[in-house]
Amino acid sequence: MSAVLLAIQHKATPVWQENVHNQNKPRGGNEMNAMAMENKQIEGFKAPKMSFREAMKNEKGLTLIELLAVIVIIAIIAAIAIPSISSILERTKANAHKSNAHMMVDAARLYVTGEGITVPTNGNVTVNMADLQAKGYLQIIPQDPSNKGTTYTAGTKTTAPATPATDGSKVVITNTAGIFTYVVHLVNGTHNYLTVDGTDVGTPGVEEANLDTIAVVLP
Repeated sequence: MSAVLLAIQHKATPVWQENVHNQNKPRGGNEMNAMAMENKQIEGFKAPKMSFREAMKNEKGLTLIELLAVIVIIAIIAAIAIPSISSILERTKANAHKSNAHMMVDAARLYVTGEGITVPTNGNVTVNMADLQAKGYLQIIPQDPSNKGTTYTAGTKTTAPATPATDGSKVVITNTAGIFTYVVHLVNGTHNYLTVDGTDVGTPGVEEANLDTIAVVLP
């Protein structure tokens, strides 16, 4: 039914017709904003005042069940991560021991050549870490990766290269029909890091060729 028919039926005035027309026409954003601004606040109404502390009291915190769930999740993550980190640290220490053992073998080769030491056929010569360091084939006594702030046991330094000391960390050079093998002993106190079978009670010393495959005996 059109606005004109409604006006006739209700005997409306032209003003009423204009209001009906204005109500039915689409309105844009600015016009709607203007209408909203014309709305008057309800007389006598005031927004309640609330302090920051009172507002914070209305904020909901974690329930006990939610808090327990968070603790359980953290515990699960820790149970997974801690053993992994520990395993990584142990592998790092073992690799550091093996690197030091290779370094000792290289120093022993240079020592035997530089000092003119002859390894008898089917015999052996032992060179310890103290002699390697004293003669300049090792710059310093290496740090023990498994005991922070300490070094390997270097052994007794000697003054006669032909009869080197046999204690401490050392390399045993064996000449078998012209084939030389190098067996490394890494020691700190009474602990042997390199043993034939990779256990505390194993035979001390590991051949250079097997250094990368054996298990280092960590304290």
